[in-house]
Amino acid sequence: MVQDVLSQTEIDKLLAGLRSGEIDPCAANEGKQYHVYDFRRPSKFSKDNLRTLQLVHETYSRHCSSTLAGYLRIECGTTLNSIEQVTCEEFLRSLPTPTVICIAKVMPGELPILLEINLSVVFGILDRVLGGPGAGTPPNRELTEIEMLLMNDVMDKLLADLSSVWSTVVEADFRPGKIESQPTFAQVVPPNEIVLNVCFDMAIGAYDGIMNLCFPFSSLERLLASLNTEQWLSSKTPNVQPASEELRTQLVQTTIPVSVELGKAKLTLDELHKLESGQVIRLNKPVDSTVLVKMGEQPAFIGRPGTSGKHLAVQVQKRLLAL
Repeated sequence: MVQDVLSQTEIDKLLAGLRSGEIDPCAANEGKQYHVYDFRRPSKFSKDNLRTLQLVHETYSRHCSSTLAGYLRIECGTTLNSIEQVTCEEFLRSLPTPTVICIAKVMPGELPILLEINLSVVFGILDRVLGGPGAGTPPNRELTEIEMLLMNDVMDKLLADLSSVWSTVVEADFRPGKIESQPTFAQVVPPNEIVLNVCFDMAIGAYDGIMNLCFPFSSLERLLASLNTEQWLSSKTPNVQPASEELRTQLVQTTIPVSVELGKAKLTLDELHKLESGQVIRLNKPVDSTVLVKMGEQPAFIGRPGTSGKHLAVQVQKRLLAL
């Protein structure tokens, strides 16, 4: 290999030219652009990766809103706030204590990611799951074991949505894992490793707060080649239903108790006390009359009683409730 090596004479001429001003040391750098680079926080994700991830998680935020609204039966809103690269240590230090952190896995490989939800939102979710109105002042305490189990179901749904949206760009299956309340216990990668922090604003009824997704670079490294805008735009429309359609789907699958009112009767407490097996209670309707069919406590249909095979049945004759 031939190398360009200056002789001593050429070096002396260059030094002499610099001293005399004949050679401008900055002239060789004209037209070149320089960028600040922090070796302590290197940029691991390309601009194209970040643009695609922003599109993916904007879709994810809409999907979360409809899923939580259908699950909790209350108005829910999730909007993408920011996407930034930070170290794992910086991300964990930014979280409140206590909080709720799910240490999830990216399959295949079982590589870790974190899904964190502020307690102010978590207690709003739990309040609705347990039959509350979704309003009030959230307590500042760690979750009980029962509350942790309830939040497992919520994390399952949120990560299933994440897998569904990501699948439009790259094969990635996100599965839930252990839930922690202290950020220090969620140190899944070295403190100085670069992670992608995707931050969302959440509102559940009268409660609001932050949800964070944390993707360590090492967990997404094998997927980055497919994370580009061209792949996103050329893919099919994400398999995410509009909020109204998602809510309709959830409502159609909801189980509702249906009862048949054969008739009514009035008994005194003494008569009720004396009732024995085999005795007959006379109702206020004849045997061949129509009966009222209820959905929950709401009258829904008029029908006629009968049998279907070996089972008692009701033949619907008229609708009372508009569905």
